[in-house]
Amino acid sequence: MTDIDALKHALTLEPLLETALREAPAREFSDLSFIPNLRKVLEIPERLDMSARGLMGMHANNVRFLVNRLRYENDLQQHPEILEEDVSDPIVVLGLPRSGTTKLQRFLSADPNLQVTHTYRMFNPAPFPGEAAGDPTPRIEWTRQMMAAVTNTGESYQIMHEFNALEADESSFVPLANFDYVMQYITAPDPVFLDWVRGVDRVSPLTWLKKMLQYLQWQDGGKRGRPWLLKNPGHTGEVAEMLSVFPNATFVISQRDLASTMGSSMRMMGEIMQNSFDTYDTRQMADELVAYWVYELERYQRQVCELGDRLRLVRAPYNRCVSDALSVAREVYALHDMPLSAEGEAAMRQWDRDNPRHKLGSYSYRLEDYGWSRDAVEAAFGQIAQEWRGM
Repeated sequence: MTDIDALKHALTLEPLLETALREAPAREFSDLSFIPNLRKVLEIPERLDMSARGLMGMHANNVRFLVNRLRYENDLQQHPEILEEDVSDPIVVLGLPRSGTTKLQRFLSADPNLQVTHTYRMFNPAPFPGEAAGDPTPRIEWTRQMMAAVTNTGESYQIMHEFNALEADESSFVPLANFDYVMQYITAPDPVFLDWVRGVDRVSPLTWLKKMLQYLQWQDGGKRGRPWLLKNPGHTGEVAEMLSVFPNATFVISQRDLASTMGSSMRMMGEIMQNSFDTYDTRQMADELVAYWVYELERYQRQVCELGDRLRLVRAPYNRCVSDALSVAREVYALHDMPLSAEGEAAMRQWDRDNPRHKLGSYSYRLEDYGWSRDAVEAAFGQIAQEWRGM
């Protein structure tokens, strides 16, 4: 058996479940409703020519998802009050990748009056065995080691998106653990899986996100008047489902001209693909990326129109999010009916001083390197590209 064959065997259902049960440790899963979804995810390596590194990464992620699920089930059995935690009113940062959403999220997250999706908590919502209450050091150290390994394949990856265990990061890592979330396609672009998952009710993975936020909030001593601050490009195309799960949510979207957004995204996806494939077709990757986000942004436009006044949404141009984030913060807080305290504003200003733009360096990209042009991107996105041009 080759190394690839061995890795593919490890990525089958029974070996994967057995590995998770040993690592948790636990005797069994109390809820097996995720199994059909997991089977769909495990079909992906049979259709994609993933590298050994890519298969190892998929295996590690799926084991981690399952282990966290087991540890959560154990805590929930002992503490059913976890599900009484109120997480109904998050502030949610929307926007396509590379459109200023990370800057806006981390700027807002400096406010101690918000609950933050720290990277270490998104990767491992469940405390490690033996972890002292209130001391997540083991999870923080695990995250630092993991990200050092993952981001060393491309010299510019950390420049494009700095990973820091104690900074806010995407909440997209959480619904992936329900095995029926569309963002799985980003790192494993399998069109068969995408066709299936787009037929799934997105309330399902977002309900798992809600449970994990309740779990994290319970660990942190309860809400104490603090709404969550979430950021996930994937939420852009699922505003209605988010509002169904989080009925008191307020949204803010960073709008950047789509040609620049896609050019930067193509460069970043090239770095990501190095973790999954030995070789990949650059043009195919770019084509699939544009098609994915055209679909999601059209879904966003349609849902925003249908929701009308039921949706609390701040629309902020990219340049404003990057250069005048405080004015965006004030508008978001006002819409959320939440005071922006002097303490919170001072913390945001300090974060801005400590994190100047291009702190870790800059990088370049050209649409033409991926077989695209500004005109072609704008044609693909249609009218919305005209609306967002120059933002």
